[in-house]
Amino acid sequence: MKKLLWSVLSGWLLSTPALGQQPADLVLLNGNLFTADAARPKAQALAIRGERIVAVGTTADISKLAGPRTRRIDLQGRTVTPGFNDAHNHFTPEPRGTALAFKTMEPTWEETTQALAAAVQQAPAGTWVFGRIGMVVVTNAQVDRAALDRLAPNHPVLLRAYYGHGYIANSRALQQLGVGEQQPDPLGGAYEHSATGQLNGRFWEYAQWLPSRALAAQASDSLALAGLQRLSDEALGLGITSLQLFSFMPVERFTRLLGQARLPVRVRVIPFAPTSPQQRDLSEVRQLASLTKLPPQVKASGIKWVLDGTPYERGAALRQPYQDRPGWTGKLNFSEAEVGRMVQESVDFKQQLLVHCAGDRSAEVVLAALERNGAAGSWPARRVRIEHGDGIIGDLVPRAKALGVVVVQNPSHFTEPQVFHQRWGPKMQPLGSLLAAGIPLALGSDGPLNPFLNIMLAGITPSNPAEALTREQAVRAYTYGSAFAEFEEQHKGRLAVGQLADVVVLSQDIFTVPPPELPRTTSLLTIVGGKVVHDAKVLK
Repeated sequence: MKKLLWSVLSGWLLSTPALGQQPADLVLLNGNLFTADAARPKAQALAIRGERIVAVGTTADISKLAGPRTRRIDLQGRTVTPGFNDAHNHFTPEPRGTALAFKTMEPTWEETTQALAAAVQQAPAGTWVFGRIGMVVVTNAQVDRAALDRLAPNHPVLLRAYYGHGYIANSRALQQLGVGEQQPDPLGGAYEHSATGQLNGRFWEYAQWLPSRALAAQASDSLALAGLQRLSDEALGLGITSLQLFSFMPVERFTRLLGQARLPVRVRVIPFAPTSPQQRDLSEVRQLASLTKLPPQVKASGIKWVLDGTPYERGAALRQPYQDRPGWTGKLNFSEAEVGRMVQESVDFKQQLLVHCAGDRSAEVVLAALERNGAAGSWPARRVRIEHGDGIIGDLVPRAKALGVVVVQNPSHFTEPQVFHQRWGPKMQPLGSLLAAGIPLALGSDGPLNPFLNIMLAGITPSNPAEALTREQAVRAYTYGSAFAEFEEQHKGRLAVGQLADVVVLSQDIFTVPPPELPRTTSLLTIVGGKVVHDAKVLK
């Protein structure tokens, strides 16, 4: 606390011209700054010294802080925001292979068979063939190991739902992934079997984890490093300065690769642990305390568990039956007792707990586990995160507020209103009501990286229009809210004195352009820790 106080105080002192301080290293002038700082939401200019912001104010005031060696950038009225912080995304490398080409994210089985037939004609025998499919194919029980074997007997084939829940593999792929004929179900997941008892190549939830790790292990470090560099370049070009990432790679390998990559973007690594048939694997969580030699841009913390599926495959756990499948309420991946153990472990390990909860039943189970484990007042400081939080509605809202739960939502999930309304009705997927209730809200992509696409979707919320956010609310959730969700709000997420100078100058005014124009936004200048790391060469 003393260190933070001194940082803020010294920044204020250095931004006072009368004290004869050293000039700023960089000043941004004549801009339209949205600061995400409640104390001063708008400004024209800011000054940076070293890696931190030392002054925010009018162009006239900030100009006084420039010296002969200060770099001056005339923003020409451009919109400036804090760097965006993607609070929920994934990165897992995979070996080289052939990707099936589809015209949409929801190919039919006929389209999949055609694409697969074309791919195996071109791909060398024995090499991987990957397909990103949707619920149409995933929920088709006729698409199984035998069907894929007939189409591609000489290639390992893996079809995966683009939303992450549901894999289908042929025989060669099962062998490559280390899935044996007598493979037992892991805790929290399941392998399907044919009528004869043989694995049919379809597997779900935590049955996906170890095969995904096996696939990642087949990707060389050079492939992984190239993928990380592409991710960083794309992020910086979109004004994203922080990424909070889950990976099927072991946390030790992920952090080692990040150390080698030395990316300019900030990365938080969050362990995504597998399970065995008997228990959840906590070995990587135990490693976190020993991961001390990380680059300054990299942190590793937290414990994530996936408690249910999604509405696409009717895997989200609901309190009422699915409207299009009477009597079926989805399924919890773990028992209530197991969720209680997760809660206690987060306390014991002193690590933030992050839980995937798509349905209201899974959210209710988490809230009940928190309420049973100590006084409600002890939980806000721990900032338990509910990822997605589509089911935090009705009576669950005040309970989540009392427990200080942080909701990390992904507006790209709002794009299937017809399907979701068929599954669970129009009242799910809250957003604005969470903010109105005082629940901390962060935004992440969990899909297309473009924050402006997600800001657009947060402003129209197709599945539940009454939950729409204003542009300002969405940007604050994508900056300050995401920093709060990782305990970093004292250092980033705002354009304010003492904050890290993570700043983005945008190609258009995201607060006034029509919604369809938002996804076209790019960064003209991205600054991380006071250093220009992306420059479109538009500003001088």
